[in-house]
Amino acid sequence: MLVTLNNLKKKGVIKDYAIAGGYAISYYLEPAYTYDLDILALFGSDEDYHSLYEYFREQGNKIEEIYIFIDDMPVQFFPSFIGKLFSNAIRDARRVKVKGVNTKVVTVEYLIALLLKAFRPKDKVRIVELLDKANEGLLKDILGRCDDEKGLLQTRFNGLLATLQSS
Repeated sequence: MLVTLNNLKKKGVIKDYAIAGGYAISYYLEPAYTYDLDILALFGSDEDYHSLYEYFREQGNKIEEIYIFIDDMPVQFFPSFIGKLFSNAIRDARRVKVKGVNTKVVTVEYLIALLLKAFRPKDKVRIVELLDKANEGLLKDILGRCDDEKGLLQTRFNGLLATLQSS
């Protein structure tokens, strides 16, 4: 799987990538069940993102809805042009080795910000679990730089902190 992702980068199909979602959470916490592998991918344009699906179609990979199956694993690619949060998370990702293969995983602080963006009930639980591992100053900086004009991430974060303090 990771070799395939690194080959995509070498071939120029994607410019860079970082692991996010459940696998990133499992990197920092105990392993947890997740259906798919979430990959933040750096693309030059919307057309490059669509070319990724063409590339895998030509390779004979199964594609179902948003998922590309790589080695029987459903993979969801999130394009960097969704917003600053995604592109910055890739740029600042932590370089790691998994079973001898170089890869990148988003930092705890970016992972929290990404979970604040999704903000499902399970994301709220994971945010609380990850807070002890986060650099508070860096997290606040990321939220300040990558939030939308309405301050949605900061509002969600403050609300979650208030809930924690009141319990």
